[in-house]
Amino acid sequence: MRSKTSRLASFLLHPALFLLLLSILTYALFFWERGFYWDEAPWTWIYYRLGPAALTKTFSTSRPFWGLLYQALLPLIGPHPWIWQLSMVFTRWLTALLVWQIFRQLWPQSKLPLWAATLFLVYPGLGQNYIALMYTHFYIVFSAFLLSLSLSLLAVQRKSWPLHVAALLLSIVNLLTMEYFYFLEFFRLILFWYLLPISERRWSGRPRLAAQAWSLLRIYLPYLFTFLAVTMWRALFFKNQNASYSYQTLVDLKANFFTGLGKLLWNMLRAFWESVPHAWLFPFEPVNLATLGLYTAIGAFALALVTTLLAGLYFRRYAAHFSEVQLPHASLLLGFCAWLLGGGAFWLVGERTLPQLHFSVDRFTLPFMLGSSLMLAALLNLLEKKPRLQLTLLALLVGFSVGKQFQTNATYRRDWDMARAFFWQMSWRAPSLQAGTTVISNDLPVTVFSDNSLSGPLNWIYSPYGKMDTILYFASVRAQEGRALGETLEAGREFDQNYLATTFHGNTSQMIVVNFAPPACFRVLDPEIDPLNKLIPPELRDAAFLSRPALISADHTVTLPDYFSPEISQGWCYYFSKAELSRQSGDWGEVLKLYQQAQALGDRPNDPLENFVFIEAYAHTGQWSEARKLTRETYKFSKEVMRPTLCALWQRIGREVPDSAGLAALQGVRDDLQCGP
Repeated sequence: MRSKTSRLASFLLHPALFLLLLSILTYALFFWERGFYWDEAPWTWIYYRLGPAALTKTFSTSRPFWGLLYQALLPLIGPHPWIWQLSMVFTRWLTALLVWQIFRQLWPQSKLPLWAATLFLVYPGLGQNYIALMYTHFYIVFSAFLLSLSLSLLAVQRKSWPLHVAALLLSIVNLLTMEYFYFLEFFRLILFWYLLPISERRWSGRPRLAAQAWSLLRIYLPYLFTFLAVTMWRALFFKNQNASYSYQTLVDLKANFFTGLGKLLWNMLRAFWESVPHAWLFPFEPVNLATLGLYTAIGAFALALVTTLLAGLYFRRYAAHFSEVQLPHASLLLGFCAWLLGGGAFWLVGERTLPQLHFSVDRFTLPFMLGSSLMLAALLNLLEKKPRLQLTLLALLVGFSVGKQFQTNATYRRDWDMARAFFWQMSWRAPSLQAGTTVISNDLPVTVFSDNSLSGPLNWIYSPYGKMDTILYFASVRAQEGRALGETLEAGREFDQNYLATTFHGNTSQMIVVNFAPPACFRVLDPEIDPLNKLIPPELRDAAFLSRPALISADHTVTLPDYFSPEISQGWCYYFSKAELSRQSGDWGEVLKLYQQAQALGDRPNDPLENFVFIEAYAHTGQWSEARKLTRETYKFSKEVMRPTLCALWQRIGREVPDSAGLAALQGVRDDLQCGP
């Protein structure tokens, strides 16, 4: 019985199980409420609607071999966000497990490997893990590199060349697919040196130094040759090596060596602050309740405390199994080397790729995680004479890092809800769009999307298979000098947008301009009214005259991809959107019917311009008193703000409804609003 109990306890305390449970607690909560984000939104559209060859073309200008991984996994998993979210949790756990295995090979009698792996797993500086399709592939590559390290260390210890061959193949996977972990390859050489017996590492005398250096180089030579071969291919044969980023540091050094060197060192110092001290202090910074929300803040704090308690109890129990080996200086130095080499590609590019702790540049913390986590674990190891303080600090760092990830998780869930609301309301208002339509919008209230990425699902909804008939532009981004639309908006100007897989051909005379600022509804701007609308951003007012609602038709109803299911609640915005659509066809009776249905919900508009369609419907059906009454209610929102748009609305009503009975009402409204002549 004791034997069974002991085996069960050993199983429950196994680091692999602990890391798995911590991975689930950190990244798997509410996985079903997250979707596709940022680049993965267009990538899924490209693969499933334009075809695999189009995705190959997309990656051909940046990471063609990384694209092969997508070609292999996308048909297996499919366009199902929840499966990708779970796959990210698994691959994230796998990387942490490999980190533990690597350092355990160096220090089998130390607690430090598990500490480093745990901190690596919950690293709070990287908030993009929930972009699951993309980061599943990131972590596949990272896992290949880490497994390569582990196998090569084992090969050195066992003097096994078959293991070296396997490690080499995995190293090639890392070097060919991306640049993030490229220079970490040299961390292998440092680990090989560390594995040498201490007597051999203390080099003395030139003959002995040369012999030992050759012995070390002989082991590392196949890896060095592989690195140089891939580097030569990248430098001489891969034409798109610098398609996204140039080697600014080399340019600076050529221009002025000492100035360039100073800039490089300053960039390194800034990167160190962001990815090491600031990253670990980040979870303890005050939260903005207005942005985060009270309940989310309470949940994050509660999760942090629970995780702190559980981690503390586990580490205390786990520590009893080891007689600690004092090696803080060696581990601290190894951690710094891993950090320094992790930034190798970024040191070449310069300031554009410096890590910062906000979207989207927090992705640049990814290669620094290994070194940062090992350094922190080594610093905690310095407190060995104060075990309670040591374990308390470790548990707090782990617990509050999990709490920080929970806050980030909430941001991604909110953004997905916002994206779903945007496209569902858009589909209600615009059942179909004419091919070649550009949608100009305000900056949508999302963090982890851009107009470029949202063009993917937009085309999935509105374009037939194999076509790119629509594109989404944020007015504030694209209506700038040097951008697609140019600083001066004018009708009739053609433009092209290269989307890598294909090119969108547009015209400024074929646009709808929309505003989406919840809790207000999705609204297609009126080219006659909205240039005067002070409630929308200035850049949207400037573009409103280009809006062509006639590009929208109700000939057929689009179908949203399954991953947008289920449909959002059909509240006020549903009836408003349908009323706007009925207005286009002049079905004023249907507009008023929809208004009555909306009123029956007990809901009201959150944007006063949502009343305009119903004011017009009352006027067009001869219900002048109701039109005037609703106008007065709308006017109360703000007389100065609403006067220009309401006056423009009633000017159009007077032009379109030449009803003698309405002349008095029209004059009365003009007097109410104090409209000019």
